[in-house]
Amino acid sequence: RTLQLFRAGPLQFGIFAEEIATIVGWREPTPLPHAPKSVLGVVSIQGRMLTVLDLATLSGDEAASSDARRDIPGHLIGLRGDEQLALAVDDLGETVQLAEAEFDAKLETNRTLILGVLHHENAEINILNLKELFPAAIQGRERRRRRF
Repeated sequence: RTLQLFRAGPLQFGIFAEEIATIVGWREPTPLPHAPKSVLGVVSIQGRMLTVLDLATLSGDEAASSDARRDIPGHLIGLRGDEQLALAVDDLGETVQLAEAEFDAKLETNRTLILGVLHHENAEINILNLKELFPAAIQGRERRRRRF
């Protein structure tokens, strides 16, 4: 499988390429009222409205979660799926080919965002579990659902 590497805050992450819809340069999201700190707002990418998540805040980076202003992210990664999410990332890395057996399954239950860890070029790459992004971002807040 192909893995897109990137950096958010001080941490290195990876997402499988088939889970990415598009990667674009930074666009300032429109803030949402009463949103958690990890939700930066919404942005339109390729005609889709995506909720932008701050991955540095979600991953527990103290510098990002404090009120101190951090650098403006460099890119947005639009994700595939029903949740219509985008990730604010600082820097894009390379794409690497790997087999499923090349990364270590994460055994810690307190880090549900991480699917596994890849050791690549003396760096620890956290492979994201995209199914847990939105639940981690809303952190127990009630979610509005459409009624049919």
